[in-house]
Amino acid sequence: MHYFGTDGIRGKAYVTLTESLAIKVGKSLSLIDNHKVIIGYDTRESNHMLADGIALGARSVNKDVFDIGVIPTPGLSYISLKQKCIGIMITASHNPYFDNGIKIFINGVKLSEKQEKEIEDYLDNNDEYIENKNNGSYTYDESLKNLYVNYLKSFVLSSSLNIGLDLANGATVSVAKEIFNDKVNKLLITANTPNGKNINENVGSTHIKNISTLVKENKLDIGFSFDGDGDRMLVVDNEGILHTGDEIIYVLAKYLKENNKLTNNSVVLTIMSNLGIIKSFNELGINVIKTTVGDKYVLKEMMSNNYILGGENSGHIIQLDYLPTGDGILACIMLLNVLTNTNKTLKELTDELKIYPDKLVNLKVNDKNVINNKLVINKVNEFIDEYKDDIQLVVRASGTEDLVRVSCCHEDYDVTNSVINTLVDLIKSIDG
Repeated sequence: MHYFGTDGIRGKAYVTLTESLAIKVGKSLSLIDNHKVIIGYDTRESNHMLADGIALGARSVNKDVFDIGVIPTPGLSYISLKQKCIGIMITASHNPYFDNGIKIFINGVKLSEKQEKEIEDYLDNNDEYIENKNNGSYTYDESLKNLYVNYLKSFVLSSSLNIGLDLANGATVSVAKEIFNDKVNKLLITANTPNGKNINENVGSTHIKNISTLVKENKLDIGFSFDGDGDRMLVVDNEGILHTGDEIIYVLAKYLKENNKLTNNSVVLTIMSNLGIIKSFNELGINVIKTTVGDKYVLKEMMSNNYILGGENSGHIIQLDYLPTGDGILACIMLLNVLTNTNKTLKELTDELKIYPDKLVNLKVNDKNVINNKLVINKVNEFIDEYKDDIQLVVRASGTEDLVRVSCCHEDYDVTNSVINTLVDLIKSIDG
């Protein structure tokens, strides 16, 4: 059975993600030669069921478990790195509360594909029976969060800016206020009252209207919106206009280049990045390396070739000088620092960008394998042959949902729209 998707194990809580599976995941940590396990989670109601199951399984195979409570995924990653231990993050990121997931880190870095396969084999060939529940110890210790909080606070410059934060009723509620408090002129926070079921509900980075409204109504300088587990962030300027992850990377990369700090003069993006931004990077003399979708693929490319900045248009931004994972709060800090040091607005820093019309359709399907149908492949290749370097076209299956994502980017909106509609109609006709 295939458990791992593009970002850990995902599924419906109490349906596919059960206590039984959680216990087996905990027991599978016996494959990793490290006795210490740290568990963190976002604010979903199913988190304690999964955390308790993982802890039970891990303790049965002689692991010492530390539960640190609600924390963003990058915070869990950082603590795993500093403590040189296994880290388990329980979250489904931007998904609704009834979904959940399990991300596994070793010394701050997500599992390799080989390690994922080994754990999958273990899950398929072992039951959840526990012979001895108390071989390893269990400790609840929220104080370990301070390692992450103090680390990020050390980078925050004092600023005269008025900022807003949308915490998505998710994991960043546990740390964001403390990190930014007393560092900006005004700090307004929304979506910071989680109840177990309202995570990402019409708030956060997938519902940008919430932060946009907060900024406009309160005449703020800038607003940041996080996803449920805090590993990504999107931003709106003082007019409430959205700026994507690609645009944030552009601003950071340009600033680093101007200060001779952009290692190898390159950034790593994905095949979903806007074609206009890629051409803007080229005009700056900055190389763009593209990977498949998924921050783990971006990170792999960065680590292999000593690149320090990369990420996804969705707002996953990796700054490898600081952390080996995407971190929405860290990206927020670094962007605020650029605004402070340059004394420019985000609108001024992005005015020169060429943003091409792009369109993304998330198509509900019966069989995600429809993307491998010869008719679909041939039609995609026809468009690429016709428009060559002037089009960016991606048809891919979601790693976490029964969706096919069809995206297109071209300088002419009519072309973008026509290509998308043709492919969507074709996929619907094949999928039935």
